[in-house]
Amino acid sequence: MHAKNGLTNNVDPYLQSSEYLDADHPLVAGLAEKLTHGAESDVERIRAIYLYVRDLPYDILESFRYLAAGERSASAVLEHGVAFCMGKASSFVALSRAAGVPARIAFQTLYSPEKEFLSPEVRALWGGKRGRPLTWHSLGEAFLNGRWVKLDATIEAPTAARLGKPYTQEFDGITDIPTVEGPILRENGSYADYPPEVAHWYEVVATAVLNGLDSAANRTRVAEDDELWAGPALDEVRRHAVR
Repeated sequence: MHAKNGLTNNVDPYLQSSEYLDADHPLVAGLAEKLTHGAESDVERIRAIYLYVRDLPYDILESFRYLAAGERSASAVLEHGVAFCMGKASSFVALSRAAGVPARIAFQTLYSPEKEFLSPEVRALWGGKRGRPLTWHSLGEAFLNGRWVKLDATIEAPTAARLGKPYTQEFDGITDIPTVEGPILRENGSYADYPPEVAHWYEVVATAVLNGLDSAANRTRVAEDDELWAGPALDEVRRHAVR
């Protein structure tokens, strides 16, 4: 097992596999080994994993299709080869753990009034009311150089640049890399695994969006459903948070 950079207390939760973060799946383990071959430090390992995951195509509608079908694990994300924030975060964390580097999930609420990175169909529903935030945005954290580093890999770099929101922070293993989707309104905590409330909410949203594409009446109903888009209550989820 690789050195843990000073993280000595209860490291196991940040290296374990789970239903969502299936680091022990052969696809995940094999890809992690391939990506990190020849790397001589955890920083080099995470750089390779981060860049790979970041530049997977971002497609929230296609991701909702497989998520609504019950394909929720990191291995499923990598098999499909497209993702949104949930899949980007889960695959980053699972690959990092497979490479022996402690990693965990974090969530933020974002202000993104234009929602320009969303598929048009999803944007019309989630952005049905202007100013509605992106709640429970997922990202990954890796333990490097003695601290947890937030590494948002949601939007691939070429798309971010094309839409006028390029990444301004290069990976250095020390500095957080924030999302390019919009300002952070709220930090929603860090977690060793996906909180069941948030994981379930993502699947409910995915199903609702797909149903919303069936008819004009369904589209209106989903677009106006503030409770759906708000997600679970912060206090309910934060009982699972880690420090």
